[in-house]
Amino acid sequence: MHSDKPFQAALELDCEQSMTPVVTSFVENAATCYGLDPADALDLTLSSEEIFTYLCSQCDHGEKVRIGCRYGAYFVELEFQFKADDFDLAAFNLTATHSLSCGEPNGETGLLIASRLVDRFSFSRKGGVSTLLMVKEKSYPHAQKEEAPQPKVMGDIVIRRPEPEELKLFIRQVRRYYDPCVTPLSFETPGKIVDMEAFGTYSIAIATDKSGTTGGGIIWTWESDKLVEFFGPYVLDQPRDFNIPQKLIEHMIGSIARTSAVGLITRSASPELRTEYFQPMGNLIFMDLEQTSCERSCYYRHLQEDTGTSVWAHPLVKSFLEAEYKRSFFAREIHPVTDEGEKSHLKSVIAADIVRETATAVLRPVWWGQDDSNLIETYVSTLLNERLFNIFFEMDLGRSWELHFTPGLLERGFQPRIVLPYAGTSDILILQYSGRVEV
Repeated sequence: MHSDKPFQAALELDCEQSMTPVVTSFVENAATCYGLDPADALDLTLSSEEIFTYLCSQCDHGEKVRIGCRYGAYFVELEFQFKADDFDLAAFNLTATHSLSCGEPNGETGLLIASRLVDRFSFSRKGGVSTLLMVKEKSYPHAQKEEAPQPKVMGDIVIRRPEPEELKLFIRQVRRYYDPCVTPLSFETPGKIVDMEAFGTYSIAIATDKSGTTGGGIIWTWESDKLVEFFGPYVLDQPRDFNIPQKLIEHMIGSIARTSAVGLITRSASPELRTEYFQPMGNLIFMDLEQTSCERSCYYRHLQEDTGTSVWAHPLVKSFLEAEYKRSFFAREIHPVTDEGEKSHLKSVIAADIVRETATAVLRPVWWGQDDSNLIETYVSTLLNERLFNIFFEMDLGRSWELHFTPGLLERGFQPRIVLPYAGTSDILILQYSGRVEV
């Protein structure tokens, strides 16, 4: 999400059903102007219509709704700001279903339709104002299979930013040489990588010579204002004595020197990474579609002194966090999260990012409620039935309410595996489902 970026277009209007054509016209024109093809623009438009229609049934008379649209090169982001205490986000759960067999669709069905028409969403509430963010990504063609190039020994190596066509060629070659587990999902669509690099989501450097031969590359992105995540380094059929991996790592570090970055991390280290310069942070177990498992190691490297921060912890994971912080020499003040009978919501909401090529699903909390354990169980069952064997849950330790998911996660077979320092508002705790996977 890029919610800190300004709107390119914004609309404020009364929350009245008669204003629906104004909303749909605004969203469709903005989405088309920002590069979505007609089909994707229509999806976002229909989603906005369902959201606005539902809000009209929930908001008080005379309430205003603010709608903003942002351009993101490879996506369009739509934001609704409104006051409605009874907004039923549970329809946005991947597992949500509503029957249409009994008469007309209801409001919750409209939200269910809206949630399926976008790629990602988030929700927050502050000072009585609710904010719903929805993202629709551009459609890109998948990469063509790249023919194996004839091996060619490079001349003097230069590390530099690639041109767009060089970048697409590099991505296709990486896909040929490397397992999908050590490359981002977006490598499936080289055109998207070009737009992500141009927008600043990704930074990329390649190792090349004067003849234009590309021998390797590395990609990195800002996970937060203090943490940079990288993929690679990747080497394309070149001798080890060229030391391409280390040159790529040094170039990346040099590019983020004197910034706010405290550390570097990779959750999918390539075989060429020189791990003696990095600190192991733990392992994640991946299972392919044939249910063959392998271990992927996570590595971290300090870029400047860690002055410490505070985190929230449920008592059930406090000992794990204390052990990890002690092992990694991270200065952390741990505050307990407790349940002392205060009022809580009835329904939980969980967002899911799915990567079918690697049989992976990453779950993230959107809203916590009393049904969290049952919802988690339903998610696990649904994902396993879809042959998504690698199920992760990412919890931001800087947001105390997210820790309330802990008992339900542990009950349903999740185990804490890795702590990512400064990856969110504070650290991110990754839990992995380790229960039965028979489907």
